Amino acid sequence: MFKILLGLGLGYIGYIIIKQVARSLGLWPQAPRTVEKDQEPDVLVQDPVCKTFIPRREALRTEKDGTTYFFCSEGCLKRFLSSDKN
Repeated sequence: MFKILLGLGLGYIGYIIIKQVARSLGLWPQAPRTVEKDQEPDVLVQDPVCKTFIPRREALRTEKDGTTYFFCSEGCLKRFLSSDKN
C-alpha cells in the first residue's frame, strides 16, 4: 500500500514539474485571459459590509438600483444580499 501511495505522490510531483517547464516554454495550453479584467483600471474599492479595500479587478460585484457594489468575499456578498431582503 505504501509503495502505491509513494508512486502516486512521485507521479504527481513529476506531473507538476513537467507542466511548469512546458508552460515556461510555451508548450502547455493556458486559459485565455479575459479582456475585461486586463483593461480594468487598477484601483481599490471598498466592501460595503466589512469596509475592506480590495483591487477592483479581484472583487465580486452586484448591482442594485443602478449602483454597482464590490465585495471581498462570497460571505460579504451574501450578507449584503440577505440584509437587503429584510
